[in-house]
Parts: sequence; C-alpha cells; structure tokens
Amino acid sequence: MKKYSCMLILFAFSFLFKSCVGSVYDEKLNGGYYLSALDLKEDMSIGFQDSIYGIGIIEPTVFSVGQNKDFIIAKQHPIVNNQMPNKSVINYFIIPLSYKISKSIDSNFYGPLSLIDFEVKRKELGISNLKFAIQFPELE
Repeated sequence: MKKYSCMLILFAFSFLFKSCVGSVYDEKLNGGYYLSALDLKEDMSIGFQDSIYGIGIIEPTVFSVGQNKDFIIAKQHPIVNNQMPNKSVINYFIIPLSYKISKSIDSNFYGPLSLIDFEVKRKELGISNLKFAIQFPELE
C-alpha cells in the first residue's frame, strides 16, 4: 500500500509539472482519464483528473489502450527497479468508468491480470468486443 501512496504523490507531482512544461505524450481518455508520458514514452501511464488533482491509476509502461463509454482496457509492461520496462511481462487492466474514484488506488480497476484472467473478466463484465485501438509499437 505504501508503494501506491508514493506513486500517487509522484503522479500528482508529474501532472502538475507537465501542466507547466509539457509532455512527450498526452491524450484525454473517456471518463476524465488521461494517457500521458512526461519525459520518455516508457513513462506512459494512465491517470485520472478530478477538478484539482491528477491521480495516478496505472503505472508505466502502458503500451496499448482501448476504450468505450463504459470501460478502459490497457496493456502494461511493469517497470523493474525504477529502470526500463520488463517487456517479458504483460499485465492487463480493466477500468470501469462507472466506478467513483477511490483514494485506495487499486480499488479503481481490475488488475494487474494475466491474459487468461483478463479474458475471463472481460467476458464476466460483457466487454469482449472492445479492442486495443491506441497502440505504441515501440513500447511493445
């Protein structure tokens, strides 16, 4: 839990910093979420913007995203030892847009999931037709 508190502070700081300086990538997603990378594309993450603060939701390195009016799905390579992404591991996430954002970061999404668990959860939630439309092949 301490790790997520630190990440929340880091994301909030990076959102404020990027507002002043700019970023390598910044795209609004549905439901108040955003996809952004501050310095390097390997920093790509998903956050949520409320009226005042940016809240980190999915840590780097997010490399593929899909969305509709009800859900955001994402693929991510975890960062190893604060270095580069571990491309041999793919984590999957599902963000239900109907959820009210919680201070407990991991209550805002399902994941990290394996591919098998991701497919099971997609079917359970009725989102089997949602595709990954935003992709960064250089991060795969």
